[in-house]
Amino acid sequence: MTAFPSRPGSPDAPPDERPSFRRRLLMRIGPAVVLALGVLAAIAWGGAYLTVHQSATDALATEVNEMRADVGGQDTLDLSRYAWDEAHHRLAVDRVDPIFVQVFTPDGRLVRRSANIDSLPVRVPARRRPVHAEGIWPSLHTFTLGGRSFYYRTRPLRASSGGRLGFVQVARLVPEHRSLLWGFGAALGGLWLLLSGGLMGLVAWAAGRVLRPLRSITEVARSVTSAELEERVDIPPTADRETATLGRAFNALLDRIEEHVAALRRERTPESYRETLRLLDRKLGGLVRTLRALLTLTRLDREGAFERSPVDLSALAADEADAVQPAADKKGLALTVDADASVRASGQPALLRKAVRNLLDNAVKYTREGGVRVDVGTTADGQARLTCTDTGVGMSDEECATATERFYRGTEAGRMAQGSGLGLSLIRRIVEEHDGELRLDSTPGEGTRVTIILPAPSSSVPSLEPEHKQVPDVA
Repeated sequence: MTAFPSRPGSPDAPPDERPSFRRRLLMRIGPAVVLALGVLAAIAWGGAYLTVHQSATDALATEVNEMRADVGGQDTLDLSRYAWDEAHHRLAVDRVDPIFVQVFTPDGRLVRRSANIDSLPVRVPARRRPVHAEGIWPSLHTFTLGGRSFYYRTRPLRASSGGRLGFVQVARLVPEHRSLLWGFGAALGGLWLLLSGGLMGLVAWAAGRVLRPLRSITEVARSVTSAELEERVDIPPTADRETATLGRAFNALLDRIEEHVAALRRERTPESYRETLRLLDRKLGGLVRTLRALLTLTRLDREGAFERSPVDLSALAADEADAVQPAADKKGLALTVDADASVRASGQPALLRKAVRNLLDNAVKYTREGGVRVDVGTTADGQARLTCTDTGVGMSDEECATATERFYRGTEAGRMAQGSGLGLSLIRRIVEEHDGELRLDSTPGEGTRVTIILPAPSSSVPSLEPEHKQVPDVA
């Protein structure tokens, strides 16, 4: 059978072929940052465009309103009250910002025009231009005469009775706003590139700070040997809580290994050696589980979405119950599984297996007598449901409210057994990533019931049975 190479980023890909955390961060955050800055730049340019064009159209609207005010309330077209002698109506030079006015009868005949029209070097046609409706977005309607561009506005003049007396047509030279807008756009583009590059550099720098303690842990782990166990991980003050916890757990692991190696080197009886090895196995097992839980939580926080497939939740629960059965037998607990045939959920098999294992481990660990029962079925709306009920120490309502927080341990649970306080938080995080729901119901001294609701897979996708799938190590 031909062996195909692992896809980079897949669970079974070699570490050297996986994308780095910095690259993932840049690929996920970078486009969003660049797009957000681009949207802000576009909004700024659009605001400048609206301001310039609105200012230009307002100048014409003001002149039209003055003409309407002067001829309003009349029954005939009397233009004598209009200010025809103002400088911007008499002169056509740029220093007075000339406004060219023409008045037409309803049938399109020119009645009067401002004197500055005669000062233009070209002949201005005595023709009324169309009346354009006003829209939300300001626009300039233009025409060209003698190589110069004008923009205009044509509006009707009405009598006191409501009848139409004629039309007023106002025009101005098109302002040099296009070059200003293009210059402003170029400046915004340069600023966008500068800020995008700066923010991407800042993200890369921040990623480096986050990864520095993890690289320190890796270097220490590679340098530790059975003969040299003195080196420890340096945890900087700027490290986040999860990284600091991982570093302290790793240092504690090295402390215990050093102690046990020193103890193993001393002369003692075979029974003492066996007891030391058993103790070492328990301690190392607990630390390894804590590290795996922290790494799984970190990967879920960092990577987010993952590839899903149909998972037989009934078979998965039965497999995990078989794995936990020896621990239940050792405590004299009854462990039962009541599952409907082939209850399927949509998810990542390895993560769901880890969630169910943590759920059963917790139930057996914190139950002194009685038993643990697992029920697998479906909800009324067709979703997969797994419920684990124990007769353990239970929790109060206040403890239930914070039980799924990381590193939290209840008072009674802390006295009964050792643990890291990551079990329920890991279960909650996995269920959240599957768009599911975690329900917690507990009574002190009577027990706890935990229910996991997961979405059902699409019927068009073939089922992937967990017992036939090679489960990757998600930790």
